[in-house]
Amino acid sequence: MGQGFNKRYDFLGWGNAQTALGIELLPDGYLTIGGGTDYDSIAPGLFFAHGSVHLTRLDLNGNVLWEKRSWRPLHSALPGWSNCCDTIPGGGYVVGGASEDTTGFDEVYLMRFDANGDTLWTKVFGDPNGSDFWIGYQVKCTSAGDFLIVGFTGTEGLSSYQAFAIRTDDVGNELWRRIYSWPGNPFSGFLSCSLAANGDLFMAGSHNITISNTDYWVQRTDSLGNLKWRVRWGGPFSEAGTQIITGADGHVLVFSAKGYATNSQAMRCYVAKLDSTDGSIIWENEVGPTAPSTLFLAGKECPNGDLIATGATYANMGMGSGQKGLLCRTTSEGDSLWMFAYYSVADGLTDGTGRFYDVLPTPDGGFIAAGAAYFSASGNNPQGISQDTWVVKVDSTGCIIPGCNNVGISEQATNLLGAISIYPNPARDHATVQLTLPPGVGNGPFELTLVASDGRVMRRERIAGNGAHTLALEQLPAGLYYVHVADGGKWLTGGKLVLQ
Repeated sequence: MGQGFNKRYDFLGWGNAQTALGIELLPDGYLTIGGGTDYDSIAPGLFFAHGSVHLTRLDLNGNVLWEKRSWRPLHSALPGWSNCCDTIPGGGYVVGGASEDTTGFDEVYLMRFDANGDTLWTKVFGDPNGSDFWIGYQVKCTSAGDFLIVGFTGTEGLSSYQAFAIRTDDVGNELWRRIYSWPGNPFSGFLSCSLAANGDLFMAGSHNITISNTDYWVQRTDSLGNLKWRVRWGGPFSEAGTQIITGADGHVLVFSAKGYATNSQAMRCYVAKLDSTDGSIIWENEVGPTAPSTLFLAGKECPNGDLIATGATYANMGMGSGQKGLLCRTTSEGDSLWMFAYYSVADGLTDGTGRFYDVLPTPDGGFIAAGAAYFSASGNNPQGISQDTWVVKVDSTGCIIPGCNNVGISEQATNLLGAISIYPNPARDHATVQLTLPPGVGNGPFELTLVASDGRVMRRERIAGNGAHTLALEQLPAGLYYVHVADGGKWLTGGKLVLQ
């Protein structure tokens, strides 16, 4: 179930960094929300460099319908962090990040857009005395139609910082503001928030015990921000930032990572469920490899109760060489069903890096993830390559081409679909598979696998490398099949084959 595609978007077109931090589901497509480096002309021959917020509207196949950008004059506009933003019922979007002036001073910046991506209004929240910074990391639209923004605030130079929550009305006027911290420690902050069915609020982030030991932190407040309960837990090393959503049963689902060494040199993806009445752990699980900065950055609940989580991993790459995007589907109790790492191959880039910041289940049964595609892991960057917004659409088993879960792979290249051609198609007794993989991707031999539409492996054989390869199809029933080409644990390319 679910069609796949991979896209890189370079909205600004100047080779400047761009990142999607959120993706929203629309009836006829998707919207990515992110940011990047931008320029604004302020006088003839004089330009002001700043960050801006980008909205990109996509159809169901990932084609761009429109792109919009927004920023505060003479400031950078920053969209927040993972799963940063929200869709407004009835149409439109809200972004609650930060605005930074030319001295590096930050204030919370709330941006309201209509369904066409045009700015309706903006609001600024900060320190009226101009001494403490305020940075928003996530905003959600409440059931009352107003907005909750969470993040952290502190003194310049990070001599201390605390978590905050700000609630506004539906046009951005501040209703209340609260600061939260743990006694005896001046370093803590929120990264995410979610809503309880009765109007209460959930907030989550990190509590720093020492510079190398950070705990998960989740709390529940009433609709006015008054604390009902809060919990923190973790091991002797730093855990990743805590991302939460409210599950269909009202309990809190946590997506993060558990630390096993200092400086994030060994982390393992972590998912948990907390009782919404008191924050106690109902269950918790670690999934995937233990590797540098391997973590979940966001997660959602599937219609059947399964969970889909996304993030990044440095497994098999090392902190100094790069990262891959990560997707993992688990059962409703956090047991892994599948996990794949994804990397970008495009424009002469054969060992691209990247990560995902948000993910959604899609109505066709698959998933769509958004983040950033970076540079070459080895440093062999082709001329003109830039950091781009990255969107990958997969089916229910994490495959860009269905059936890859039966090939025995753990990583998928996302830009090599043009390197394979299959003919004749439809075919009868045989078909020719023509490979034109770019240099550096692999020299072969490769494994070619033919998978039926119901998931059965029908053929598996070794092929030498690029060139034409005959695939025997005698005695196979008519129907839809998928051809896959893999190099060890890496899926490289594939395509559909109809057998008459």
